[in-house]
Amino acid sequence: MLEQVVFDRRQITDFHMQNRNPPDPHRRTERPERARVRPPSTPAPNGSQRHQSDVRRGGARGGTHDHARRAQRVASVLRGRATATRLLEGTEVRTSDGLVQLLRARRAVEPEAAREAALAADDGLNAALAEIIAEHRGHYAGADDVPRDISLSFHRRVAARTRNPIVKAMLDVVLDPALDRLEAALDVVLASHRSGAAAVAEHQAIADAIAASDADIGERAMRAHLDRLLDEAARFLTEETTPIVERLLTLGLPGSGSPPYPTRDDGPGRRVDVDH
Repeated sequence: MLEQVVFDRRQITDFHMQNRNPPDPHRRTERPERARVRPPSTPAPNGSQRHQSDVRRGGARGGTHDHARRAQRVASVLRGRATATRLLEGTEVRTSDGLVQLLRARRAVEPEAAREAALAADDGLNAALAEIIAEHRGHYAGADDVPRDISLSFHRRVAARTRNPIVKAMLDVVLDPALDRLEAALDVVLASHRSGAAAVAEHQAIADAIAASDADIGERAMRAHLDRLLDEAARFLTEETTPIVERLLTLGLPGSGSPPYPTRDDGPGRRVDVDH
């Protein structure tokens, strides 16, 4: 009897406990929490891996820089070729107009060369100019044929003293040896007016200013000399004489069928056409 009572109490207790917290049919049954799976940690790159990564990143940038440098080199080569072509065309003077244009170009740059020569004169330059002038004068005094490059040798000797790189480049063009044949045309112009000997006096005035280190007078003397040459050319070039001059200008040029004019032999130990 006592055991029956204890059993009944247990049933009643269980019944009350179930009714106190009735199960919620909509409540999701909680599942035991699963262990989170973490991806394996990436090990820190060692020195070799960092270097390879830097090389890959730097390679892309370096490739761009290399491409830019190559493009700059190509552009520089193309500019150089274009400049060389223009210079070649500029020295192939074939017309009387081209002769006048060359004299104007010389007038623009050679006075500056005379100024620089006066500022940098020394005994060597003065002696060289005096020797050229004496030889030039001697040819006129003896009625000898004047060597066609004797006048240009004076101008080149003066130009050799310039230290201005821009002036130097311009002088290299207007006094290029390819233009020596123009002296033949100028000889015809000067001979027609019997004024060839005037060049000797004008060269002497330039040399005197250089020897005195007077840059202003040297510059003015050179400009006056080239002004006269321009005036002589303008007065000589008429409808009748232009064909003669242009024939002289084409001597020795490609396609002319004529050899170039010979120039004097300066002899051993003397170099007139110095590098400048």
